[in-house]
Amino acid sequence: MRRRQNKWLRFLLYFVLPAFLIIIFLVSFFAFKKLVLPYDLKFKDGSRLSTYAAQIREDLLKRRDIEVVAFNSKDGLKLSGYLLKRRGAIGNIVVAHGFQSCKEIVSPIIDIFPDYNLLLFDFRAHGKSEGRFRTLGCHEYKDLFAAVDFMRESTRPKGYFTRDLPLFVVGISMGGAIALDAVKKRPDLCDALVVESPFANLSDVINRSFKLKSKLPAYPFAYVIKKMTNYVANCDVNSVSIIKDLDKVKQPIFFIHTCNDDTVSIKDSINMYSHSTNNKSKIWITRPCTHAKIYRDISDIYRKKVYKFLKTCVA
Repeated sequence: MRRRQNKWLRFLLYFVLPAFLIIIFLVSFFAFKKLVLPYDLKFKDGSRLSTYAAQIREDLLKRRDIEVVAFNSKDGLKLSGYLLKRRGAIGNIVVAHGFQSCKEIVSPIIDIFPDYNLLLFDFRAHGKSEGRFRTLGCHEYKDLFAAVDFMRESTRPKGYFTRDLPLFVVGISMGGAIALDAVKKRPDLCDALVVESPFANLSDVINRSFKLKSKLPAYPFAYVIKKMTNYVANCDVNSVSIIKDLDKVKQPIFFIHTCNDDTVSIKDSINMYSHSTNNKSKIWITRPCTHAKIYRDISDIYRKKVYKFLKTCVA
């Protein structure tokens, strides 16, 4: 009897346990690759993000008001962007796109803000920008710093008695979270922020996203993914807490979130809004929309509400 038990223990120890660990590693590694390495997103109809972006790019470049620009992030990566200067502009807007997106995908914002100068750019390892890894906020704030500086230099009025136009950041999903993190690190970054569907904590959103897409429990897979991200991309996922110290941000923040968001919990925006100390900060919970596409799904309402918010920020 004891021999039989020992035999089963050896079988479990030498075959079942290693096989289980290998499965955990392979599943985690596959998810890690899609999370951190540049990946050409595949849509349900079989088309690729790069193909869709190229079609949009072709139409955008026919416009006379768009200038293709490039600038370096604070750690030397070459970033790609579109700059639009409008005659009589009332302000500057830097647009920060979401995860696995690019400047072309968020280009409908161009027509939402005809009275503003606009800079749309690709974060590192997205679109046409350089970069080996996507770190979902660990290092992307350096890209946003560079984009804001480039925008200010490109639109600075000439003359001694002129003032810079007010500058706002519009961030979408990951871009919104990065914008909130960036303004904590650099208090003079902008005059106000509009953030659509931002996450409050990177570790939590990885857990949630993994469970949603794989139908598997977050642990131990997400734990391994985070360790891989830390080791390979120099990104400590657990350190990226957007909500932490958010009460120190002095700028007005407009939180926008769809009521049916299953990618980033609506509670993230509600909780972060409760931490904002500026009395001009607002929150808008919309009717059902696509995650990170509120500006597109209900563009007319979006335009009215955001314009009203930005107007109060410079009053």
